[in-house]
Amino acid sequence: MKKIGIIPNLVKDVIGVQTRILISKILSYGMEVFMMPQVFNVVKIGNALPPEQFFKICDVIMVLGGDGTFLRAARKVAPHNLPILGINMGRLGFLTEVEWAELDNALLNLAQDRYTIEERMMIRASLVRNGDIYAQFDALNDVAIAKGSFARIIHLNAYINDKFVNYYPADGLLVSTPTGSTAYSLSAGGPIINPNMECLLLTPICPHTMDRRPIVTDANDEIKIVVTDSKQDILLTVDGQDGVLLIEHDVIIINKSRLKVHLLHINNRSFFDILRNKLIDRKDDEE
Repeated sequence: MKKIGIIPNLVKDVIGVQTRILISKILSYGMEVFMMPQVFNVVKIGNALPPEQFFKICDVIMVLGGDGTFLRAARKVAPHNLPILGINMGRLGFLTEVEWAELDNALLNLAQDRYTIEERMMIRASLVRNGDIYAQFDALNDVAIAKGSFARIIHLNAYINDKFVNYYPADGLLVSTPTGSTAYSLSAGGPIINPNMECLLLTPICPHTMDRRPIVTDANDEIKIVVTDSKQDILLTVDGQDGVLLIEHDVIIINKSRLKVHLLHINNRSFFDILRNKLIDRKDDEE
């Protein structure tokens, strides 16, 4: 792990102050730093590479930002099978491994090859329109089919392996990975799932009937959601970021993706340590 690629959130670090600190610290541990040209143009330190070379040369990708930055970067990194390490600049930082105060210790461990790598499953959503694949997306957290800002409740039919599951009058439906079970799905009343498992989680968003409950199904199953509304503002969103407007009779097919995200772990913290510290203890503090 001697060639480090960095992907910072320059919306939060507008003039690159924290990014330059990170680069300087990486260099001080005898490692090389690479970044894409738009980042180099801000920080003026390290080595600039175009995307096609960036992912070939780097041994590990460091993401400087919050969970949103991490998710966006993870989707870009996953096809290249590179480990990814998140450094938290956000508020919650559930996916990011390292807090800013832990940076020196993390870099020392990385330089001395003291780390582990964990694989996390992703899901692929295929939007089928008029019988053809209109768009495809891979997600680490979740795929949401939900109403827009001004829509009333929407109406969706859900199937698993082509078997009808239920009709959902709701604000929407979520299909999540175990990693995503602590994200939007948790807010919608879904269960917390150990991210080392592989399964699919179907969670209704504000269902308008009390009998619609979250469903956990096998990772190799296929979930199909059919849009039955004709005049509603309905969106398909991926990890809460990328998305597309849906129309009546659109079919969204969600499967386990062939891609995986490889999380690099520096700290000896379990998922339950993170869960307790990031969610439970934070809630106690707020109360």
